[in-house]
Amino acid sequence: MMDGRALAELEGRVVVGNRVGRTLGVPTANIAYDPARKCLPDGVYVADVVLLEQGNKVYQGVLNQGSHPTVPKGEPAVEIHLFDFQGLLYGQCVRIRYWHFLRDEITYPSRQSMRVQMQRDIRDAREWFTHHPDYLAG
Repeated sequence: MMDGRALAELEGRVVVGNRVGRTLGVPTANIAYDPARKCLPDGVYVADVVLLEQGNKVYQGVLNQGSHPTVPKGEPAVEIHLFDFQGLLYGQCVRIRYWHFLRDEITYPSRQSMRVQMQRDIRDAREWFTHHPDYLAG
């Protein structure tokens, strides 16, 4: 059993990103962050999001924190794909909780190879949540 403490938390507003994830079939909510204030290394994490303006509803997902080197346009960002979520979150305040490090951020030779890895990351994150149903237990 875990102790219910996330590796880190980040609060912020959902901003419009480059919409690359959406074009690959993996839409993400993007939260601007200051790389100088990060408390964890860049990479891919199992995470969840608390929708602070929607009654603290929680959605699980997989997150990338970093400079998105395959499509290096814009500022460093935190991008999270939420499982089983439909809708738009632009402008909403959210709390992201990082639960487990999956892998380092890497550069891909193509968007297609990045999409394949994103699908693996989604599978791995879902599997982590399945094997840690008590992750919020305190």
